[in-house]
Amino acid sequence: MAEPLLREVPLHWWGTLPFAEAVRRNAAAIERTAAGGPGELGAFEPAGPLFTLGRRAQSPEGRRQLEATLAACDLRGLPVLEVDRGGLGTLHLPGQLVVFVAIACPRVRVRPLVDELLQAARLLALDHGVAARVDADDDVGLWAPHGKLASLGLRWQRGVAGHGLAINVAIDPAEGDGLTLCGQPTTRLASLGRAQPPGSRAVAEAAAELDRLLRSIVASPA
Repeated sequence: MAEPLLREVPLHWWGTLPFAEAVRRNAAAIERTAAGGPGELGAFEPAGPLFTLGRRAQSPEGRRQLEATLAACDLRGLPVLEVDRGGLGTLHLPGQLVVFVAIACPRVRVRPLVDELLQAARLLALDHGVAARVDADDDVGLWAPHGKLASLGLRWQRGVAGHGLAINVAIDPAEGDGLTLCGQPTTRLASLGRAQPPGSRAVAEAAAELDRLLRSIVASPA
């Protein structure tokens, strides 16, 4: 049995941050980890809405899939940011808990790392009375009965996994209407609770609970 990768990794609460600043912090943590430093977890709430583009969005097919979405972002004045992670496009909003990882692991442990993060997110949802599941067509996210609850996109390079997980804690699901999310034009968003103003206690409390749950993840098959 392989021991969990994240059980002993401290989680730091960064507060409410511009998304680009959190990306910068994660990049610095990845550099420290690649140089032999310990793993790090950073959790934050996006300070404002934005749409991020993963590596799949850089291909001609990805751009075609997101053509209408990018036009909608332009009409709404929604910022678009390219990030170095897997996946197509993800909407980030205030009221969302984003957890960035910087953890040394061999390539064969990336999938178990994904499973650890999703397991902790699923347990967090259960604590809020929401039964979430992994979908057969989307094994890097969690789905609640009314829509997508969590998204995950990692980057693996030089033996380090970076970027991370986003959980809708207290958002307005209607914010995602009309956008192609995670490559699926009909995807609706779900939330653990009702939308709250940025900087409210809900996301910070969810981060503390997720940290506790990550300590409880059991060993997985090697």
